[in-house]
Amino acid sequence: MDIEKIKQKTLNKLIDQYEKSKTFTGDNQVYQTFSKSIGDLFPKYQDDAEYELFCDVNEAMKNLEMQKLVTLKKKRGNVLDKVYLNTEKLPESYQYLARQPKKDLNDSITELFDKYSGTTLLDHYFEVQRINIENNRRIDFYDGSQQEYEDLLYLCREVLLNEEELFIRDFSMRCFGDSKKVESLLNKAQALLYQYGEDFSVKESIFEECGIVRTPTYVYMKGKAKLFIGNQSLDLSQIKGDITLSTASIKEITDISISASRIVTIENLTSFHDIDAKDMFVIYLGGFHNRTKCEFLKFIFLRNPNKKYLHFGDIDAGGFYIFDHLKRKTGIPFDTF
Repeated sequence: MDIEKIKQKTLNKLIDQYEKSKTFTGDNQVYQTFSKSIGDLFPKYQDDAEYELFCDVNEAMKNLEMQKLVTLKKKRGNVLDKVYLNTEKLPESYQYLARQPKKDLNDSITELFDKYSGTTLLDHYFEVQRINIENNRRIDFYDGSQQEYEDLLYLCREVLLNEEELFIRDFSMRCFGDSKKVESLLNKAQALLYQYGEDFSVKESIFEECGIVRTPTYVYMKGKAKLFIGNQSLDLSQIKGDITLSTASIKEITDISISASRIVTIENLTSFHDIDAKDMFVIYLGGFHNRTKCEFLKFIFLRNPNKKYLHFGDIDAGGFYIFDHLKRKTGIPFDTF
């Protein structure tokens, strides 16, 4: 085994032990030493068939001792028992390993918390992580790369602040100048936002709810309503079936007048097609609505506040989550239908 690798492994293990200790946090009541058994570090150290490893480990430990980075305890002869970290030479050990001290790392991480604060969800996440750092616990969603971690925080903030519908590849270009970068962070970003957010009920739909989609969003609708788009109007009551409008078309609607007494949102597409819309204006939501559908519903309510708003969904946990999510996100007093 390479002598340099033996030295690095030994020092890293000892420093890992130190950085997890109460001595590191300043909470220790008694003097602590930090040691590792040579047999634990290198299980084949005393294997007669591994004499070369035995010699390499001894030489590596002797080198570390000569550098005054460690002290050694022997069993008998040339057989080593334990290696102890010399805490008075910690700066030299960090320098030798080109390893960032955990205190410096924590300072850098907390600077990122300040840099990306300003949204309620992330501020809650940062609050929890500050407590983790104070108690010397792991930082959630930090995997050892500060750059990757900062990219993750930046992405989460941009998702939460996004106000328009964008394809995920275009959003990725806008954020990182790389059309595939968001995909590499997608699962971790959704997990963070889901774990620390209260407004997201399904982890896999978070980006879509925030307007970041893989395909264009369309809104299905039918019933007694008149849409005003530009200089023209479209009377849906004169159409036997339904119509579908893209996000771009939805944004062009300047007014909507509903003559029906009930406005009904529907979770399931088959149910949407089956329902008789004689005295209704019916909108297909397709599960958890995204930002485009949310804004459209609020636009309808603003212009038709005195109608009865109903939701038709599945009678299961998912259906009730969707119903609750619909009311919270739109602020509309929906009832069940």
